[in-house]
Amino acid sequence: MNKQNFYFSQSMLTKIANVSASTISRLSTKLDMKNLKSEVRKKYDFSQARLILKQAIGIEHLIHKKIQVFFNFKGGTGKTTICHQVAVHMALLGFKVLAIDCDPQAHLTYALGVTEEEENLTLYDVIVNKLPIKETIKNIYPGLDIIPSDLSLTRIELPLSHSINREKILNKIIEPLKKEYDFIFIDTNPTISILNQNTTYCADVVNIVCETQPFSLKGLEMLVRELKDFSIAMDQPINYKIIPNKYESKTATSQEVLGSLRHDYKEVVMESIIRRSEDMNISAKKRMPVCAFCKKNSIAFEDICDLSLAILKESAK
Repeated sequence: MNKQNFYFSQSMLTKIANVSASTISRLSTKLDMKNLKSEVRKKYDFSQARLILKQAIGIEHLIHKKIQVFFNFKGGTGKTTICHQVAVHMALLGFKVLAIDCDPQAHLTYALGVTEEEENLTLYDVIVNKLPIKETIKNIYPGLDIIPSDLSLTRIELPLSHSINREKILNKIIEPLKKEYDFIFIDTNPTISILNQNTTYCADVVNIVCETQPFSLKGLEMLVRELKDFSIAMDQPINYKIIPNKYESKTATSQEVLGSLRHDYKEVVMESIIRRSEDMNISAKKRMPVCAFCKKNSIAFEDICDLSLAILKESAK
């Protein structure tokens, strides 16, 4: 299936934007949307869905927290998966979104359908080779672009370490892009590196994706201390949120960890949680967002809808 060759029913659009079916139907008629997929049941392609949803919700929000980093120095927490899903979701809602892959493993790049065979330029070319950042940007879907990654980012630490104000370099580079995009979502690698310090410094929000397992909870304590120390060192407040991920209501440990998160970090834990779901694994395999193939009752689709709207609400404050 082509990366743009999928369609949305009216019922899916109502869930994505959390609006009534009558609202979607009215906007569809107002915008004179033609039925491309079926003569019986209306379905809309990505561009059409984006236009409808922008009218339904997107234009009502003025985004103040544009740069959102997804981070955890523990691997396997699901940060790339959530970054992927939220980025696509925000583009569907009518926002102009840029995803930046800062992980040399390039999982976000892969998930968004960019192949290794393409001539991909990365942040390495921008920071080290002084290439204009706009030359690295690739379009994925209407309203969604990406700056891809590859193994070249494994060589970026040394030149960064020798730079003046090394933690502020990325902020200076992407600052002009804030005028062109509503959201800039940055996926990071699971380390404490100079590049990740750069993403943290420029972030309006650091979204810590925390798996609801005991080891992740222990690692979270270390990460929060690291963020606070970095905030003091850079004399800049760091706004962070915690996204509980891979929650399993049937397991006692998952319930206990979620309870601890909400007790110990109640001011920063998102109410929306992401439950463990096979659809997330299928999404990675298909290199498509969950909304492109899931069934109506998909818990992954439901959770991403809830989380994206919660992030949108927080970003407009």
